[in-house]
Amino acid sequence: MAHLPLLLLFFLLLIGVHASVSHGSPLPPTYNTSICSKSYKCGDVNISYPFHLSDAIGGTYGYAPFSCGYTDLDITCSWDGRKETPIIQLNGNNYTVLDIIYDSYIIVLADTDALGGGSCPRVRHNVTFGQAYEWLQYTGPSDNLTFFFGCNLLPLPPMDPGLTRFADKYQINCKDFSNGPNGGDSFVFTSGELDPKTESELDRRCSQIIVVPVNRTILNLSNQSALPSGEYGQVLKKGFELAWTSRKDEQCYQCERFQGQCAYSQNRTFLGCLCSDGKVSTKDCRNSGAPPPTSNSSGGLQRWQNKEIAFL
Repeated sequence: MAHLPLLLLFFLLLIGVHASVSHGSPLPPTYNTSICSKSYKCGDVNISYPFHLSDAIGGTYGYAPFSCGYTDLDITCSWDGRKETPIIQLNGNNYTVLDIIYDSYIIVLADTDALGGGSCPRVRHNVTFGQAYEWLQYTGPSDNLTFFFGCNLLPLPPMDPGLTRFADKYQINCKDFSNGPNGGDSFVFTSGELDPKTESELDRRCSQIIVVPVNRTILNLSNQSALPSGEYGQVLKKGFELAWTSRKDEQCYQCERFQGQCAYSQNRTFLGCLCSDGKVSTKDCRNSGAPPPTSNSSGGLQRWQNKEIAFL
């Protein structure tokens, strides 16, 4: 019976340790400020907070590595023997980072398959964010290109001139275009070019439909009548823009409001707020001499091409 209190104490301590590990242990009270101040260059792109190189983890706490930046926004610097290329994965698909505009909280991405697919690349997947959706969102002038692949238009429905009318206008006709093993015809459309009846007919007659974002400004400046003959490839290679924000994670958002930087574990657990004076806070850097928040604080109003964009 004398041992019962000790056993009970040990059991309670074990529960406490397990709970601490499950919810993410806090970091030590101080850290090496070079973890967050480092900026890496990959090709022509500077990589710094909230992005980080996948092989440049900021530090370790216990046995768990942590990064100064957002989980899922790690960038791989790929080397092909000639040049370095920054690559980020969204939902398992590779996208080349064309630029990161830190003042505007904008990252410019292009489908890596499209960049390496010649003048008429074959897009292979829709753009989805997966877990990175917490940080990324569309912003600025964006539009879509819709691709229908592996289409069999024969036999044509009676008294429906719609299919024959767009066949010559929207059919991809590049010599180096590869439609894939199923053959058939392929088409590309901008937003709003399909009436519901024709789109429904194509849904039934085509083996694959892919919608990809493009920059609306680039699309409007292109020769849209030449999209099927290869102009769409040039539009895809200019990429599309996403904004990042910590607004969906209240802990990180409050940290950044007072000039802190967020530390995360690899399993997306917020570990602490890293302040510029080397101190670690569980909330924000108000007690570390940080300046008050401004309109440019992450998650607030961001200025993009002379427009105010509110992260909701």
